[in-house]
Amino acid sequence: MTPPIELDLRHLPPPEPMQQALDAADALAPGDAVAIVAPMFPRPLLMELALRGFDAEPGEPQADGSVRVQIRRPDDAETSA
Repeated sequence: MTPPIELDLRHLPPPEPMQQALDAADALAPGDAVAIVAPMFPRPLLMELALRGFDAEPGEPQADGSVRVQIRRPDDAETSA
């Protein structure tokens, strides 16, 4: 398992933050994680990640409205359980 990386997507115009977060999630190996910093609470992203079978944990919104989200691809043992 590789250490998680963090992508700051706050500076990107829509729909780039969502697309880059989904691309990063899709590139994960089973059991790996990536953290993203979204410019606002990413409700559509969280719904799409759930549909794709990812675990996503949003943090508390920050003063600027941004939210850090930890995204993890379940490993093969978790998906078959």
